[in-house]
Amino acid sequence: MWASPLHQVPRSTGCPVHPRADAYAILQTIAFSLYLYSAELYPTRLRAVGTGFGSAWLRAASSAGPLLVGFVVAGLGIRYVFAAFAVVALIGGVVTIRHAIETKGQVLEELSP
Repeated sequence: MWASPLHQVPRSTGCPVHPRADAYAILQTIAFSLYLYSAELYPTRLRAVGTGFGSAWLRAASSAGPLLVGFVVAGLGIRYVFAAFAVVALIGGVVTIRHAIETKGQVLEELSP
């Protein structure tokens, strides 16, 4: 019977959840959190605009992802795909750490200009 490498089950790694699943869950949580965080920085009357802006960037990144994978695989090979996405995630994390405003425990109307 023919089996694709995508359908093969990896051998036990000693972890209850595969590390790739953990990494995916962490990145998705971060992406969704930043999507919601961007809307908090807009004044209440413009919060829908903030949500739309965050959604637009999320969709643009979702569209650019497959293109990036294609270029990287064609030019460098499959192993560099993960490195490229790690670099993008690290850049996003550094930008967020350096420029994000803390909103925990604060009134949103006072945070936005």
